[in-house]
Amino acid sequence: MHLGRNIRRVRELLNVKQQTQADLLSVSQQTVSKIEQTQYMSNSVIDRIAKALAVEAGVILYYDDARIINYLRAKDAVTHCYLTLQNQVEFLRKTIKLFDKLIEEGKKFG
Repeated sequence: MHLGRNIRRVRELLNVKQQTQADLLSVSQQTVSKIEQTQYMSNSVIDRIAKALAVEAGVILYYDDARIINYLRAKDAVTHCYLTLQNQVEFLRKTIKLFDKLIEEGKKFG
């Protein structure tokens, strides 16, 4: 297992450029390049990189093409559900405000 290659693959699947990853890690682009050429690294480094890429460390440690694609699809599905729920909550808030306003207007004329 070559952890640097795994990191590069995950980064590329996420469509993240080396410079963007470098910015997220507060390191230079050259450092990211060196990391991606490194076969072994500590768990703390893996954890830091995983956090920067917003994935679990296991995605890097146990990289597998099918697994990462399924992981990303599941993550996208959860994000989509969350955003859909947020939109529904916002719609309900606006609806409640409208009903409150209609009730107040009705009291003025009732």
